[in-house]
Amino acid sequence: MMKSACMLFSSAALWDADYEKLNVNSYKFDTDIAQSYILIMKQIVYTREAGKSLDRMQPKRKAAILTKLEEYARGEPVDIKKMAGMEYFRIRVGGDRVIIDDQGRVIMVINAGPRGGIYKE
Repeated sequence: MMKSACMLFSSAALWDADYEKLNVNSYKFDTDIAQSYILIMKQIVYTREAGKSLDRMQPKRKAAILTKLEEYARGEPVDIKKMAGMEYFRIRVGGDRVIIDDQGRVIMVINAGPRGGIYKE
């Protein structure tokens, strides 16, 4: 993530060609934000079953699920509910559901798939 913060700074400097002197302090500020951002984000781990389910999905559906998981790992609000009678949570991503086990710093993705079939196991 720190790399993308540097890329943002570089592209901003290239975009404004009239800017004669680069502000080094703002660059330092951007990298500090990127480093703290990395420390806040939780680690996402996929079970074998979840990996297989995601590999079989269409690219757009898979990308939407991965994006939503990353948003949750960063602490952004997502549509999440505790599952009845289980210690797992479900995240709603359109017509798909992702079953996770939030273990604090680690998010274990148990399974992912369409709304109707994901709960039958």
